[in-house]
Amino acid sequence: MTEIHATGTAETHHLAERATVQAHTSVASRDRSQSIQTASALHNRIVERAQQLRGAGDATWHAASPISTWTRKTYAEGSRTRVILEHVTTSNVSVKLANLDLVSQLVNELTEAGASTNVTWTLTEQSRRTHERAARKAAVASAREIADDYADALGERVVQVASISDVEGRPVAPMGMMRASAEATETAEVTIQEITVRASVTGVFVSE
Repeated sequence: MTEIHATGTAETHHLAERATVQAHTSVASRDRSQSIQTASALHNRIVERAQQLRGAGDATWHAASPISTWTRKTYAEGSRTRVILEHVTTSNVSVKLANLDLVSQLVNELTEAGASTNVTWTLTEQSRRTHERAARKAAVASAREIADDYADALGERVVQVASISDVEGRPVAPMGMMRASAEATETAEVTIQEITVRASVTGVFVSE
């Protein structure tokens, strides 16, 4: 009897089904109240837009973090002693789009409003589970095929599967595939990104 160790891998690629757009806002002012007021107004505008998208069925989820204010110290131009204090207020709002045709439009809207944006792409939970299950089965089949080849080379055949160990199995999502800042002046075309789903297993097979 011979013990054969074989690793099988499977990988598939699928177009993303969701796009999460994160808007980061940052407002600086020497007046603390003004910083908070301006940042809050922008934050609330973005939250309202996210709620509209959810109400229309174009988005499935959104989240808004509390605003945060901190003090930044800088020196006046040409001076090493004159300190200028600025109050910086920041916040983050995220919205998950199901209608991917709106990604470019939303990014442009948020950028023009004064936010910086980042986009991440994902599959739905149901699709992810379906694709992972298929990849795992394909990885096991690949490992068995490799073991069969080795057994055949030895003039034997696989008679038992001693063990199967998972090596890796998760979707790999491209992060931050689209970024924009307040300097953008027109809507940029967006290509829906692909999500790679892969699985890898190591099997121990017995041949004779």
